[in-house]
Amino acid sequence: MKTVLITTDFSNASRNASLYGLQLAKALNANIILFNAYQVPAPVAALEVSISRYDIMKQTEQKLVDEVDKIGYINMPELKTICDEGVAEEAIINIANEKKVDFIITGMKGSSKNIKKIFGSTVTKLVRKSNIPVIIIPEDAKFSIPKIILYASDISLDTNIQPIDQIKSITEHFKSKLYVVRVVKDEYGEIFERINTPQKLREELQILDTTFQYPINADITHTLNEFVLQHHVDMLVMMPHKHEWMDRLFRKSETKDMIFHAHVPVLVLPEMPAERRV
Repeated sequence: MKTVLITTDFSNASRNASLYGLQLAKALNANIILFNAYQVPAPVAALEVSISRYDIMKQTEQKLVDEVDKIGYINMPELKTICDEGVAEEAIINIANEKKVDFIITGMKGSSKNIKKIFGSTVTKLVRKSNIPVIIIPEDAKFSIPKIILYASDISLDTNIQPIDQIKSITEHFKSKLYVVRVVKDEYGEIFERINTPQKLREELQILDTTFQYPINADITHTLNEFVLQHHVDMLVMMPHKHEWMDRLFRKSETKDMIFHAHVPVLVLPEMPAERRV
């Protein structure tokens, strides 16, 4: 059985991600871990007041119990609440690996043209460091079965496609339509990509309802945004190659209509280390 780890900092964005995560876990028949990472503040000498680690842990445990009540947990798969001390992204990744979770679900606050403001610094660091797929939920996204999935491909000829298994697990479970889209700059790029799309990728996805498309446009963000809207995409999937692509995607965008204005959850797949590429 699958397990999803839902992160929370008890904000509205986190609560919405929790609601989405509960519904997704129910649809996948997956177990749930609701997790919070806390840090112990340094004592303030002038006030001669300090809070013990134990007290903070117990307070956080109670906040997690209260959060479960607030999100209305009923008749779902197994749910556990866990908290741990540490830097948020590091604590999240550690517990996710310890519990062998399949997905990490986290919230996204608002929108902005700056990637760190879009994701928040914790989510940005989490995406960069995680070896487990991360699903980022916009603050106002509502759960729907992912019937249409867009995989915004940055696959190069030497990229390991092992994380594609996570796309397959979702598309097979929900019988989703999968679009694999690689935006190119001109018709020569389109011809090149059609010829050179890695055969392994085609083989891995051929059993699914998959369509490969190579739209021509210099503005990647605008093109993907239009595709999301036109095809009523329920989930966007990315696997940034060495993470440079994701940075470039936002830093050089020429449009104010960021892709996240479409309110679509984003599944970010980890890139495998070079020594594990096949």
